[in-house]
Amino acid sequence: MKKIVILPSFERSIRRFTSTEKDRLVIALEKFNDFLVTGRISSGLGFKKIRHDIFEFRIDIRLRVIVKDEGDTLYMVLAGNHEDIKRYLKDLY
Repeated sequence: MKKIVILPSFERSIRRFTSTEKDRLVIALEKFNDFLVTGRISSGLGFKKIRHDIFEFRIDIRLRVIVKDEGDTLYMVLAGNHEDIKRYLKDLY
C-alpha cells in the first residue's frame, strides 16, 4: 500500500475552505482512500490522470485535489478550484 503525505501547500490551500467544503473534502478523501484499498473508483470521485505522475480527483463540482505519485508515496499537493489547478499545472511546465 502506498504511503500518503500531506504537503504544506495542501494544508495552506484548504485553510480558506468553508466548513461545508471541508466536510465535502473529508468525504472525497474517504472515497479516495477506499479506492486505494479496494481498487474500485467511487462514482463521484472523478479520478483521472493529468500526466504520468499527476492525478486529480473531485471534491465536488467546483473543487479538485491534485495528487503526485512518486513510487510508493502519494503526495497531496493542492486542493482548489479549476483556476487554482490550472495555475499549478502551468507552473509545472
